[in-house]
Amino acid sequence: MSQPHDHHDRPDQTSDRPDAATDTAAAAPRKPRFLVSRIAVILIALMWLVAGVTKVYSLPDFMILIEKHGVVPPEWHALGVALPFLEMVIALVLVFVAGSELRKPFGRAVLVLSLGGILGFAYYLSLVPDAVLQESGCGCLGPRVASGMDNSVRIVAGLRTGALILLHLVALAGPVITMRRVRAAGVAA
Repeated sequence: MSQPHDHHDRPDQTSDRPDAATDTAAAAPRKPRFLVSRIAVILIALMWLVAGVTKVYSLPDFMILIEKHGVVPPEWHALGVALPFLEMVIALVLVFVAGSELRKPFGRAVLVLSLGGILGFAYYLSLVPDAVLQESGCGCLGPRVASGMDNSVRIVAGLRTGALILLHLVALAGPVITMRRVRAAGVAA
């Protein structure tokens, strides 16, 4: 005959005490999820993806735009073909970083690389003459017709760059700040 088992014998049950679940939850600190930093990384990845896809969609026009800007020497224009694909690869890797690599050296290196790309593009745009930029646009999100307003392209690109730098800082600093708080709370407890 089988003997009836009391639910206390099962390891998956805690206890009849109503406060037992809260004791267990209080004893094991909650693992940080870095939600704000993960959202920042996803937004950065979306920017890279949209930038890459729009350039691939109109690659011949993007190549003409690079020529119009007059910054890159003609013998290097072919590298412009690789740029949108590189942007899409960065987006894909950033999704991986947001999922599991946010605090690890690889994830931090990818975020620093992404930030370097943003700063590099900002520097590139600073080299494009104002008249050319107003006429042809920046090409950040694919070639388009510029608005013709004085400094509007530079202002919009500057605001977008500033927002992306801020998102990178949140993604990079968020886990560090969170872990310091967790450690401080662990010492205080």
